[in-house]
Amino acid sequence: MSNDNVGWELDTLGRQLGSYKGEVLDLESRVDWSERFVSQHDRDIRQIRYEAAKVAQQLQGQIQEHAQTIKGLRRFVGLLAKAFFAVIGAFSAWLIFRFVPDDILSSYVPTDVYWKAGTALFAFLIAVLVGDLLFRALAASQLREPPKKQQMLRNRRQGRRR
Repeated sequence: MSNDNVGWELDTLGRQLGSYKGEVLDLESRVDWSERFVSQHDRDIRQIRYEAAKVAQQLQGQIQEHAQTIKGLRRFVGLLAKAFFAVIGAFSAWLIFRFVPDDILSSYVPTDVYWKAGTALFAFLIAVLVGDLLFRALAASQLREPPKKQQMLRNRRQGRRR
């Protein structure tokens, strides 16, 4: 293209654009409406993000509260388990102290009330310690299992009950 034809080509193009002037204005209005639409959606998106962040923060607070509650309940269940095993130990010690005849102990050691009390105390300690170890092992195995496996085990247990 040489400089001699430039004027002629611009005239030709100008005539072509002149017939589409209404469409160009229509396109400009569409672009304007699109920009408004996008800015409105941008505001909506910001508002939704703000609301989502607010809800997420509230849920995070509730999760922390529930975690603290669960931790406290675990401690309470541990205390109840220890108390339960202490009662079992005390019951077994009472059974030994009350119902084991002195003849059985006299065949091994000289008859003395301290041997009977010592045997009862030994039975108490064994019951408490074994129960505590069993409880800790059970609690540790429940904590180590993945949640899906725990849910499967719960579903199996509930299926057996029905």
